[in-house]
Amino acid sequence: MKKFIVLSIAMISLFYMSEKANAGFLIDPYAGIGSSASTLDSPTKEDKTASSNVMGARLGYSFLLLSAGIDYQMLNGKDAQNNDMKVTSTSAFVGVDLPILLRFWGEYFFGSNPTGDTFDTYDTSFKDGYGLGIGFTGLPFVSINLEVETLNYDMDLSGTDYQYSTASTILSVSLPLNL
Repeated sequence: MKKFIVLSIAMISLFYMSEKANAGFLIDPYAGIGSSASTLDSPTKEDKTASSNVMGARLGYSFLLLSAGIDYQMLNGKDAQNNDMKVTSTSAFVGVDLPILLRFWGEYFFGSNPTGDTFDTYDTSFKDGYGLGIGFTGLPFVSINLEVETLNYDMDLSGTDYQYSTASTILSVSLPLNL
């Protein structure tokens, strides 16, 4: 009888732990640094580089090895002319958590709002954006992430249309929690 009780408790706890480990809400706050290269397609063809601080969070749902949800990102920094800039972006992501301590995700940006001296001169509207990320999850409760993002904007200055695009590389540390 004792073996049956011990076996039952072990089975119930194993089921409970595996259920918690395989599915649930994903909360993944992150902070890091970024570097961006931008191009303004104008007659003068302006190219700029910028560094920034990045904060954000991925919120979603994870099931087995897959996760999906929304990523909200805030980027603050200075561009090559030492002008302040802020970019707030929202994207949808889909990810895979591999059992070999790696995770991968792709994201599609459906909103981005740049502000600052450079962007206030133009009437700016977001066009599209994509991103890819990889994370190393070998540390307890912490993930070290590398992301590459491309954002495209349409800009208008006195009736003349310009294309503005950025390519960013972000190194961040996150705390992925599955609840």
